[in-house]
Parts: sequence; C-alpha cells; structure tokens
Amino acid sequence: MRTAFIGALAVNIFILFTCGLDSQAAEVTTPTILFTPRLHKTITTTPTLDNVYRLSARDWHRAGKREWVSPRVKTDIPFNELIYYWRVRIPRDEGFRLFLQAEFPDKTVSPWLYAGYWGTVSYVENRRIPEFDRGKLDYDQLLLTTPAVSFRFKLLDDGKKPLSVKPELGVLVTLNDPGEAFAGKVAKAEKKSTAPGIIHDVPLRLQVDTAGNKLIDRCQSAALASAMQYFGTTVPLEQIICWTTDPEYQSFGIWPRTIGAAHELGFDAYLDRFRDWDKVRDTVAQNKIILCSITMPPNDNYLAPPYRKMSGHIVALCGVTDDNRVVVVDSAISKQNRGYLVQWLMPDFEKIWMRNKGGVGMVICPPPGFKPKLVKELPAFPRSVGTVGWADDEQTTPSSL
Repeated sequence: MRTAFIGALAVNIFILFTCGLDSQAAEVTTPTILFTPRLHKTITTTPTLDNVYRLSARDWHRAGKREWVSPRVKTDIPFNELIYYWRVRIPRDEGFRLFLQAEFPDKTVSPWLYAGYWGTVSYVENRRIPEFDRGKLDYDQLLLTTPAVSFRFKLLDDGKKPLSVKPELGVLVTLNDPGEAFAGKVAKAEKKSTAPGIIHDVPLRLQVDTAGNKLIDRCQSAALASAMQYFGTTVPLEQIICWTTDPEYQSFGIWPRTIGAAHELGFDAYLDRFRDWDKVRDTVAQNKIILCSITMPPNDNYLAPPYRKMSGHIVALCGVTDDNRVVVVDSAISKQNRGYLVQWLMPDFEKIWMRNKGGVGMVICPPPGFKPKLVKELPAFPRSVGTVGWADDEQTTPSSL
C-alpha cells in the first residue's frame, strides 16, 4: 500500500507540473494536487538541522559599566546560520543594543557583530550590516561560510535612563547541508501530524494608516495587525510601525523587531522555522498565527500563484487544508478585498517560503481563553494551473512591497 501510494503521488505531481508548462493549462479548472491526500512536503530541499536555545533574563552577567554578556552556549550541532529574537517590555526612555559573537572549532571567535536595538537609544545614521572574513550578520540572520560551534550575546545599555529589565533571547541555529554524519538526525526529526486541516478566519489589514493613507513596505506590520485583531486587539498600523521599523538600517522588516512589537503590545510570540507541513498544521491547531517571510523570484516553475514575483514580503498564514491548499491574508492584494483568505497551492507556497526563506515564521500566540473563529466553507481554488494572479489587478504583480 505504501509503494502504491508513493507511485500514485509521483504520477499526480508529474501531471501537475507538466500541466503548469502547457499553454492550454488555463482550461484546467481543478488542479491535480487537490485530489492528492494531504502532503508532508512537495519539493526536494537541501537537508538541514535546526536546534533551539533560550536565554533567560537571569543569564546576563555584568561585564562592565552598562554592559552585560550571556554565557557562551556550545551547540549540539555545528551551525552556519543563526537567527534570534528578544522578548521584553521595555520601560519608557530605556533601551539597549545587542551584539553577537560566534566561536569556531579552532577556538577563534568572530568580532562582536551588531545585532539590533530595542527601546530608546541614540541613533546611528546609515548603519551598514557587519561583515568579517567568515560571514556577516545580515540585519537579523547570521550567515557563516565556516560552521561555528558556540555563540554568546552582549547587551549594551544605551538608553536615556539606566536599563532596569533584561531581555529573554530565543536562538535558532541551523546546519545547512549536514552531510552523511548527520543524516540519521535529519530522518528522526520528521514526524507526521494528526492535526485537522483548519483555517482561521483572520481579518485582512491593509498597509494603510487610520486615515486610509497608503504606507509602502509595511507588510510585516500589517500582518501582525491582522493576527492581533483576530485575537481581539485592534491596533492602528502607525502604533505597530514605531516598533517594527529600524530607522538606522532604514528597514521595515527585521524579524526580532516583529516579535518584540508583539510583546510590547501584549502578546506572546516567538521565531521558528517550518521545514514541513505537519509542523505548520500542529502550530495552526494550537490557534497560533504564523507570519511567513516569503520571496518569489520570477521565472521559476510555479503552478497557479496569485502574483508573478515578490522580492520580499510577509503574509499571515491562516491554515492548511487536507487537500493541500495554503490560506493566507495578504496586505499586498488590496483590490476588491482579494487579500482576504488568499489561496495558494502547496507546492508554490512551499517554494517561496520553505525553500527560498528557510521556512522562517514569526508565530503570534493567542491570549488565554481565546475561542477561534474558523472558516467553515472555503471557496473553490480560484485559478487554473498555468494562470497567474488577476488580469485586472496590477497590484498582484509587484516587484517589491
């Protein structure tokens, strides 16, 4: 039975992808993938290993005047990628800067790499991302050319008032392409989900202020606003933007700032990686909303996406169906409310999220006692294989949002 299922699945996916290349595919009304049993993954990706570490507020040790360091954390696996986030509610006029250091097998260490600020600090204009001979800290993501074996953080008080609270940190390290030595660990990490396929009825928040003025490049703040409104708290986009925006980097989409914004506005949140759809289903079943970091390069083999390309974007994932549809709310699609409950075919969304962005998700947690509002009837998938977006809506084909 297992062999027969895999064979049938391979045939279905083959038909699906060849249909996507057929000029007559627009005549197909129901994509083949929707007749396939729920999938764990749809595309082949390079194996990875992920480990999670947490540092509490009590783990910081004074290292000097207005300066603290964390313990050096020796990781269970070597890593060539690291992402992180902070959790703290910062009092007025207080602020800190964060720095990260990696240690390598030869006992050498990286310089202290700037990793962001929180609260009220003295601004630095036109900040540039820190680089060294073995990698760089690309806004919120440490990327190394040589695997490291440990890390630690430094905290610098840079506020108008002395820092009275210390942040908790969450750290995810990744070993990309681990090789044969870790192949068993990769296989053991996979597990099947029994969670039902549900869709949360998350409201659409567009990239506009309270007066209806467009706020360009604020998709991350809009996605967070959608999640919080679903959980019962409506917050003006302007209030969220003041937390999510980093004026030194002139960036509106730094991952730990979104987690920090959620905490400042009263919600628990964390950063995670999603490598398969079973983990997504389990997370959605816990009534959590995942803000997905996606990028959609042009000229890839897509089946029926709602737009042609996207250089960088954040959407709020509402759920995954048993027939392999991914449902999101998308602040970039504003015409005729089309950004509400946008449907993707799983192979397309897996490419733009899990493959292109490593499945990075900002997970927003429900408040205690929350009762979910679920979508009872989802409309049929709106596009035929081979069609892209809506012909009458140029906003569905942006190059950057």
